[in-house]
Amino acid sequence: MRLLHARISRLEKGLVEISASNRPELSQQDGFVHAGVMATLADNAAGYATLSLLPPGSRVLAVEFKLSFIRPAVGQAIRARGKVRKLGKTIALCEIEVETRRHRKWVSCAWGSETVYCDIVKSQNQSTNSPD
Repeated sequence: MRLLHARISRLEKGLVEISASNRPELSQQDGFVHAGVMATLADNAAGYATLSLLPPGSRVLAVEFKLSFIRPAVGQAIRARGKVRKLGKTIALCEIEVETRRHRKWVSCAWGSETVYCDIVKSQNQSTNSPD
């Protein structure tokens, strides 16, 4: 997130937004925000949204995600939102969306879903889903 100069701009239980100012380093050859940047922000938003529902010390890992690009991403700022739709014992399903701000209005550029593996801590130094 340091590389993208991104920060958590909204944090609620089960919902996280991560924002960054757009700059040339985040662009692809035609000046649009690079798909890899959008995917990175969306993945992190889904992971932190999931972590917001888990006990401290728990860990998460993306299992799968699908991100459909709706329109070219141009604007002064970019943000990704992750929202947990279903939290199970070991897997969470999140909705992800990426928007850019153009002329003071947020416009959706990508939308999708992410499946997140949850390594949930039961007590200190003990995980319920440890691969050991």
